[in-house]
Amino acid sequence: MTKILVTGANGFVGSHILETLMKIQHQDLEIVAACRTPSKLIPSYKGEVRQGDLRDPDYLDRVLVGVDIICHAAGWSSFEKSADTCNKTYLEPTLDLINHAIEWRVSRFINLSSIYTASINQRNNADATGKPRAYWPMINCHIAVEEYLRNYQDPRCQFVNLRLGLYSGKRLNMGLLPLLLARSNQAILPYVTGKSGYLPIVDGNDIGQAFVRAALGPFESSYHSLNITGPETASHTDVMSFINEQIKATPLRPGLPSSLASPILWLQGKTHKIGNQPLFTPAMIDMLKCPVIDNKQTNQQIGYDPEVSWQASLLDTLESYKNQSLNISLSQPYQDLNL
Repeated sequence: MTKILVTGANGFVGSHILETLMKIQHQDLEIVAACRTPSKLIPSYKGEVRQGDLRDPDYLDRVLVGVDIICHAAGWSSFEKSADTCNKTYLEPTLDLINHAIEWRVSRFINLSSIYTASINQRNNADATGKPRAYWPMINCHIAVEEYLRNYQDPRCQFVNLRLGLYSGKRLNMGLLPLLLARSNQAILPYVTGKSGYLPIVDGNDIGQAFVRAALGPFESSYHSLNITGPETASHTDVMSFINEQIKATPLRPGLPSSLASPILWLQGKTHKIGNQPLFTPAMIDMLKCPVIDNKQTNQQIGYDPEVSWQASLLDTLESYKNQSLNISLSQPYQDLNL
């Protein structure tokens, strides 16, 4: 019996991993959900739950007992300068989890990362080294974890790094899409045209598929990095047109080359606010710029075959927007460690 642990199991990514694991009904697979708040787990999950906080060293030992594979989906989201909080909430607990996983003889560790760790023109290369940015501490934390895994080279454990695209779909609660939708008709906020004017949207269902394939598929070397996006990479033009058709409003308009759109967005971020937050941040601008991403390497390596079109995925995201259930804060709320 193989025991697979899903951290952050009640989050967007974690919940979709659980759903996919339950669907495959693997007889030799035992699922364990790790989270702080079991009441927020998807109702259909009836398996084992290990409640706790990854920042608690004692919990790290309890949660790893008997575990063979870890799908590390616990994360934190921030589009502003919040280095200290990013380190405490995400980086330090993740590095501790990796070290404890090695001690507990975990055989495979699947890491949640981002396409945006790489520089803009390297984002279709999952092996490209991450490029740190002073204005985006959260992406720097992802880069630090990637480097840690790449350099660890422990023969007892395989590390698989999944660089995910732009989150969309059911149960989405944080990320760039909610922030953009909250800014519909707020000001003149241009979208990006040209080679870097694409949004690598990936649905939660396809994210779940990718994690499960990475957890159970064959790997030969100790470290692999793979890009995870949807069936096709949509242009800003197509996405904004589709959103306008659905909600009669568009977050970004008009379309301009990156060399013009970027300074306008930067200036609007400096001079305008939405509530008490900047209208735009450099991290958001960075995330808007991406070339076309394909899944060829990922398909060859683990058989990943995304099924949900960006249009279908956006319909689910827009449904949450209409119900006003999207979180529109630049950073997730910080939760104190309660022991």
